[in-house]
Amino acid sequence: MSNTTRHISRRRPPVPVQRASAPQAPQSVQSTNKVDTLRRLVAAGQYHVSPRYLAMKIFKASGLE
Repeated sequence: MSNTTRHISRRRPPVPVQRASAPQAPQSVQSTNKVDTLRRLVAAGQYHVSPRYLAMKIFKASGLE
């Protein structure tokens, strides 16, 4: 390739994906808001949760079958 006139340039370092455009809330605060919203919906009777479904999700999250 020494006989070519084509120049090979260096690669630039990767640009971070997240930009500092808007401060984001911590994950625990966001999940707490979602939990509170779901609790209100359940209390109002607008959202139904199956106890069996909850148990299965808890067991799967803990690694049990």
